[in-house]
Amino acid sequence: MSSCPGAFAETYSQVNLANIVLYFAVFLGISIALCSVRKKSGAGRKILGLPYILAIFLFLLSYGLELIAAILQECDTINTDRYYSLLIATNVFWYLAYWLLLFVVVYVLNTMLRERLSGVTAVYKVIYIAILGVMFAITCGQIGLTCYNLWTQTEAGYDANADLIVHPAEQLRVAYSVLYLISVIASGALSLMTIATLRSRRHPVGDLQGWIIALIFSMVIWVLLSVVFAAAYLQDTLLTFEASAALTYISNFFQALSFIFLLGIAKHAAWNKTAESAAAAQGYPPVVAQQQYYYQQPPVYNGTGTPGSLHGQGHLSQVK
Repeated sequence: MSSCPGAFAETYSQVNLANIVLYFAVFLGISIALCSVRKKSGAGRKILGLPYILAIFLFLLSYGLELIAAILQECDTINTDRYYSLLIATNVFWYLAYWLLLFVVVYVLNTMLRERLSGVTAVYKVIYIAILGVMFAITCGQIGLTCYNLWTQTEAGYDANADLIVHPAEQLRVAYSVLYLISVIASGALSLMTIATLRSRRHPVGDLQGWIIALIFSMVIWVLLSVVFAAAYLQDTLLTFEASAALTYISNFFQALSFIFLLGIAKHAAWNKTAESAAAAQGYPPVVAQQQYYYQQPPVYNGTGTPGSLHGQGHLSQVK
């Protein structure tokens, strides 16, 4: 960079910068596509509601802050306190975005699927809320502990003689990643069970099942990679730079795919329930419009020996 001589001279910083810029652009593209898909989506627009929009916004904000922090650090124009303040803010935004994404996958998607049956029963609502409640609690703990460890590196942390909490933080990170993975798998199982029930009741779901499988697969991949990173830190196993960079790119790729698959699910035609599909879902044959003909009613005699209409008007009426 001309204004920062020597900036991003190292391979690590170049790879990191490329990762941030690439996926900032990807999520910017997803946010633009979101505007178009929301306009064209029917009932599926609910998937792209406020939680989805906030998750996209927080991803963009996090990548933007990481980009600012990387540039300022390479240009030596930011002090330690401000740098760690940016990292703390980014840390908060990332974990909130992850929880919001999980909210869309666990609660919004599953409730929409259940509503196509007889509605969402209390049992299923309790399951969804329990999953999200546990994950929200552990997310708050993860945010708090990670932010505390980052704060210890600031001037205020040094002045307070604050000590890093290393091993418990690593254990919590593993627990968080594993529980997130279990939540995704449980949500996927519930979704596929509902899809199977919809098919058995002859609801027109089309290839919606394929989209949901793709969504869960992409979620499982990037969360599994998070488990790998967390377990490596816990066991003091240092990944090589090449391995770490590759896994980071792959993880970010599948995170982006998760949002893209949700766009595809939201615009799926299966959400737009027609009268014919409703009848088929109840086990009745679809209503077919019958062709109606004009026909001539036979004359009705009025008792005077002359043919007349039912109203005695002296002409034949036609009924439709």
